[in-house]
Amino acid sequence: MNENIAEGALREMGGNVKKAVGDVANDRSLQAEGSADAAGGRAQKSLGHVQAAVEDTLAPAIDFAKRQPLAALGIAAAAGAALFAAFGRKPQ
Repeated sequence: MNENIAEGALREMGGNVKKAVGDVANDRSLQAEGSADAAGGRAQKSLGHVQAAVEDTLAPAIDFAKRQPLAALGIAAAAGAALFAAFGRKPQ
């Protein structure tokens, strides 16, 4: 599990508890602070899920580059040349 997912979940839970205490105590400041903490925790959890998805997506490419560095370099050079040929020239 990604560190941001775990920290975000704890932060969201703490924010919900703080908001509930604010509700019981009828403390609007505490309610708002709890809501903000919970929202920040949800955002941090979402960031963690995005990071995990990117890591899972790129893992095979990184593994290939570690096993075959020259082949990976050749593929990157060919892709760069193709992109330059397609987009590098200005229309006349």
